[in-house]
Amino acid sequence: MTTSPRQRPVAFYTHPCPREGPDLLRAACDVRRYAGPGTPDPETIAGEAADAFALCFFVPDHIDARLLSRLPQLRILAGFGKGYDNVDVAAATARGVWVTNVPDALTAGTADLAWALLLGLARGVRSGDALVRSGRFAGWSADAPLGTSVSGKTLGIVGYGAIGRAIARRASGFDMRVLHCDLTSGTPLDELLRSSDFIVLALPLTDASRHLIDARHLERIRPSAYLVNVARGSVVDEAAVAAALERGALAGYASDVFEVEDRQYDDRPRQIDPRLLAAEHTLFTPHAGTATREDRGRLALVQAQSVLDVLAGRRPATAVNDL
Repeated sequence: MTTSPRQRPVAFYTHPCPREGPDLLRAACDVRRYAGPGTPDPETIAGEAADAFALCFFVPDHIDARLLSRLPQLRILAGFGKGYDNVDVAAATARGVWVTNVPDALTAGTADLAWALLLGLARGVRSGDALVRSGRFAGWSADAPLGTSVSGKTLGIVGYGAIGRAIARRASGFDMRVLHCDLTSGTPLDELLRSSDFIVLALPLTDASRHLIDARHLERIRPSAYLVNVARGSVVDEAAVAAALERGALAGYASDVFEVEDRQYDDRPRQIDPRLLAAEHTLFTPHAGTATREDRGRLALVQAQSVLDVLAGRRPATAVNDL
């Protein structure tokens, strides 16, 4: 009589991941990954990860109580990034499933990108690049499109966690006055919006912060001010921002994140507002705050290490819940 080998725990990745993470896990787990294009829907995840000990999830995934009920062997939801607003943490906790994130690895990269967007927007980099590529540029001209100076201006940061503070530190090189607030502390939001030349959003997405920057708050921003979003798309009402740009009530808008990404909201728009995409004084990147080789490698390692912690019977160092 033969004994079948003991089944190894399964770690299932819902998206491609830098090899540092899967390589770290292979000594202890069978590593599998969704092989299809795009983002797997809950039905697909339930089918392909039914026997998973660990689900390594990413920003586009939406993990709710119904999906969790179909993953009976699951013991950890290991996140790839800082945000976990796409996970029902209470439902996971009730089922004895750890939820982890990576709170620190993306701070510098996201702060750097916030400044890239701010400077690119203020100095008209998008339109300048288009002019040169058009073949119409023949040299310096006194009537070239003018941008806006950044140095010496007032920067308002909404959300003053690690990323907000990193953005503020970079402002010192531009001799800027810095105002900051969270939803319950710091400079009052209305005052910050009225007083700032540049406003950067860097706060988590919660039900309280969803559409924080709506038509009412946009009225408090001076028409010469610029708004930059490196938080989550739904922190702003994109339709209201598009309308403000159309009527000249906002000098410019730059964003790395969009409402279409926030799948936990059934009423989110199904596409980026065409008026926003067509607006002249805008600059966009494709959720690229951590899109450097160094940052993605670190994210992958921390994500994988949280799985190894649970396998070893330890509380994961980056757990966001308690069991």
